[in-house]
Amino acid sequence: MPNNPSDKEVIELLKESSDNLDVVYRKHHDYCMNFMKKINYNEELNQDIFHDSLIVLYEKIVKGDFVLSCSIQTFLNSICRNQILVRLKKSEKHTPYSEEFDARITDWYETDELENATRTQAIIKALEMLKELGGKCYEILRRYFYENNSMEKIAYDLEYTNADNVKNQKSRCQKKLKELVFQLLNK
Repeated sequence: MPNNPSDKEVIELLKESSDNLDVVYRKHHDYCMNFMKKINYNEELNQDIFHDSLIVLYEKIVKGDFVLSCSIQTFLNSICRNQILVRLKKSEKHTPYSEEFDARITDWYETDELENATRTQAIIKALEMLKELGGKCYEILRRYFYENNSMEKIAYDLEYTNADNVKNQKSRCQKKLKELVFQLLNK
């Protein structure tokens, strides 16, 4: 077995036996773990995801029709990144209910009517400011939150290249809206 096998050699080793997964593990583990730390700080989850990515790689190779169009490192990083994003998205949607709460956080509806009216007016004013600034922020937020358009529909209507670009832009627009509301409330 070569000391530092090429990707082609690694693929051949994996075709021979799953016992050779340790070669991939040793060669790519540290890099993948460092890569995942940038996205997710949970080392245990990252370790599980890395193991899953090795299994995916192995299964694709032994299937026989696998063609590697990038380096094994890039392939593993891609699987790891996608798995982290999927798992984080699931965990955000399914946060377990807890009766414990942070006393500094108050529910919007538990505040008095004057405070609610002030917040509502600040949001309306901030939306108007976004509209006046031009760009597509106002339209993206309006279409997403008020018309319940999908990212794909917004991408098509506003001539973005894909839904992911719209998602990224929506995130930036929401941040800008929050900043404007904060500025208006703290005048």
